[in-house]
Formats: sequence, C-alpha cells, structure tokens
Amino acid sequence: MSSQHQIVRVARPTKLELIRLRRRLATARRIHRILRDRLTLLVQEFFIVVRKLYRLRDELDALLRDAYRSYVASYMVRGHVELDALSSLVSRGVEVYAASRSVAGVRAPLLELKSVPEEVPLLAPSETVPVHRSRKRIIELIVSIAELERELFLLGIELERTKRRVNMLEYVLIPRLQRTIRYLRMKFEEREREEKTRLKRVKTVLARRRGA
Repeated sequence: MSSQHQIVRVARPTKLELIRLRRRLATARRIHRILRDRLTLLVQEFFIVVRKLYRLRDELDALLRDAYRSYVASYMVRGHVELDALSSLVSRGVEVYAASRSVAGVRAPLLELKSVPEEVPLLAPSETVPVHRSRKRIIELIVSIAELERELFLLGIELERTKRRVNMLEYVLIPRLQRTIRYLRMKFEEREREEKTRLKRVKTVLARRRGA
C-alpha cells in the first residue's frame, strides 16, 4: 500500500495542522469507545431476544402439535366442510395494538393483543375443545414471536452497521491519523535538525570572517 493511502491528506505540514490532527485523533478514540460500548449492548440485547424466541417457539410448537392432532381426529369424523365453517367463526374478534419502542437505541415494534374471544363455539366438535381453550395462548405467542422476530431483524441491521463503524475507526481512521501525526513529527524534527545545521554553518562562517 502506498504511503498516500496510509496517511491523512494535509494541506500544509504545519504545527497548527498537527494540533488539529491530535484533536481529531482524540475525538475518534472517544467515538470508538462509545461505539464499542454500544456494540456490546446490541450484542447482549440480540442474544436476549434470541433466547426469548427459542422459548416462545418451543411453547408454540408444543401447542400447535396438540392442535394438529385434535384437528386431524376431528377431520376424520366431521370432514373439512364442517371444520371450515367453524374456523370462519373462530377467526373473528381478534384485535392487535401496534406501536413502537426503543431497544438499545433501535426503533422496534410493539405488538399487544387487545382482545381474543375466549368462549368455545357451541357447535365445536368435542375433539377440538382443548384447542379452542388454548387458542388465546396460541395467538398471544404468534403476536409475541412476530414482534421479537422483527426486533431481532432490526437489531441485526444496527449491529452490522455499528460493527462496520467500529472497524472503520479501529483499522482505518485511527491508524491513518496516528501515521500522519508520526509523519508530521518526523518532518518537524528533520526541519529542526536542518535549521540547527544551518545555524552552525552561519556561526562558523561569521567566526571565520571576524578572524580574518
């Protein structure tokens, strides 16, 4: 990699520019620390949501397995026409409240189940009565899982974005600023050595002239 890509471009190598680069480096380091802390927080929140999702999905899978067995038994006796008619009645009256909330600085959805009819339809087959009684919990789980999956997706996007910023600061900007500061220091030290050498020569010349 060429030296031009390893340092920050400066208009003129002056002491004022060096001061400005030092301040910029200090600011970059502060931002890097803040973003690292935010990255840690996002990772923790991400795994909290993952654990919640696993737990809710396990519960939902167990309830749906029981529901599937009950409906299969009822289907063998009643047929799909009667079950479809009953299903159209069961699906009515479900209301979900939708809003948003902040999770580690990320705008995540907030879904809340407002109402679900809890009564068992009068014409429901006896095989499906346990399913109707667990219907509210199944819908609650579906709503909660939808909310958490969207939250997990948004956290993943923010996690990747923050990680890119941290890496850019850690591996690109901060090293370039450090190399530029070292480069300017070397320039100034070289100038000082040249100035000292020039002054010595001037003194030597003046001393010879006085002696002559």
